[in-house]
Amino acid sequence: MSKILNVGVVGLGRIGRNHLQEIASFPEHFKIVAGADHDPRRLHAECPKELQNVAKYASLEEMLRHPGLDMITIGTRHPEHVPMAIKILEAGKIAVVEKPTATSTAEFDSMLSVAAKHPHRLFLRHNRRFEPAFVKVRELIDSGLIGEVQYIKLYRSVGYCRRNDWMTMPEFYGGLLSNWGPHLIDQALQLLESPVKDLWADVRHVISIGMGDDHFKIILKAENGRLADIEVSGANALPGREMEIIGDRGTIIFENGKLSARYLDPCVELKELKPHPENPPLAYGNFDEQLYFVNSEFELPKIKQTVLWQHLYDEAVNGIPSPLKLEEGREVVRITEEAFRFCGLNPAALISR
Repeated sequence: MSKILNVGVVGLGRIGRNHLQEIASFPEHFKIVAGADHDPRRLHAECPKELQNVAKYASLEEMLRHPGLDMITIGTRHPEHVPMAIKILEAGKIAVVEKPTATSTAEFDSMLSVAAKHPHRLFLRHNRRFEPAFVKVRELIDSGLIGEVQYIKLYRSVGYCRRNDWMTMPEFYGGLLSNWGPHLIDQALQLLESPVKDLWADVRHVISIGMGDDHFKIILKAENGRLADIEVSGANALPGREMEIIGDRGTIIFENGKLSARYLDPCVELKELKPHPENPPLAYGNFDEQLYFVNSEFELPKIKQTVLWQHLYDEAVNGIPSPLKLEEGREVVRITEEAFRFCGLNPAALISR
């Protein structure tokens, strides 16, 4: 089935403009027909080029009355995501929710209950699932290159910055865990390939002007034994590698835009050895064995994160299930909530609505 969906975007700040640019790259599927923002400057003097000749509204409620509108993407402040998604769904339109998709599991469930009455109409923008390096890492893991995965390290630095906008303020569910956390939690859950059974977290404020967190670490242990270490910092002046995957036959790393691995040569069989109680040699190591390693660098696939819009279209119009499942989005929200709770925090209670 071929159909062009008429799209509106609510929230015309940085994220909303990203939505506009991404959607505009699929003219065979989408047509931008409306935009909405409470700030008149963004509708007029600072209007994005994608909205120059389309209808503009001061609120979502006004835009919902636009004739022929099929889909609305939400790029507003975090506490508005779920209430707006529910209004869009109840109006019979497709709702695309930016992360964080909800401020609590209970809030996410309220959105799910409405979505159940409107199948194939609720979508989550977990675009980092389609990062080229992440896609390639999953492919390498599935190939068995590094054996059975033991440890997953995912790290991002947003720079050393005393940030002072609303995204640093708890009353708007601001902070790095709510803002960047969903991306890496989603990736970690995919790499764990098993339900999470244990969680440890440290969520803290270091240097930002707003009092939301700007450095966090979460450690997840899955039922299959895999461990995921997730860390994001806005207070690290010397950031490190973004991905490190340790298996029982080698390691994959992604650093400075390069993906590489060092792994045991699959053409050489390991000896059958037993431990012995004698004193070891004065130098460190196992002198009964010579290991042979392969060092490889890998090209990143040509995939773009914007492919999520193709998946969205395929499900909404053609009924082809998207790889971004709603239940996976709920688990991201649950892990986020549990990480805050582990640290004695409840930012959802501080939200100013």
